[in-house]
This record gives sequence, C-alpha cells and structure tokens, in this order.
Amino acid sequence: MMALLSSLLSLLDRLWATWEADKLRRQGRQEAEKEAADEAERQRDLAHRAVVVDDPDRSDRLRKRFDAAADG
Repeated sequence: MMALLSSLLSLLDRLWATWEADKLRRQGRQEAEKEAADEAERQRDLAHRAVVVDDPDRSDRLRKRFDAAADG
C-alpha cells in the first residue's frame, strides 16, 4: 500500500514539475516576443526621427548627386 501511495505521489510530483516548466517556458516566450516588439518599435521611432529631422548637409549632398545624375 505504501509503495502505491509513494508511486502516486511521485507521479503527481512529476506532473506538477512538467506543468511548472511549461508555464515558465510560455512566460519566457511571451517576454521574448514583447522585447522583440519593443525593439522593433524603438527602431521604427529612430528611423522616423532620422527622416523627419532636416539635415541641410545631407539635403545639399543629395541635391548635388541628383543634379550630377541629371546632367550626364
């Protein structure tokens, strides 16, 4: 009788440990997805700011490059 009870408790312990490991794995996956989404948002914001900011030197270089391409 004790062996059966011991086996049952061991089985329950393994099931509980498996459930906990799966729960932690899902939480880790959710955190990784959120971090990736946050990083993508940060990169998008940086790109948007780079486009919005007026850079006279850059504009002049692009204008010269365009004019040179149009001339010849």
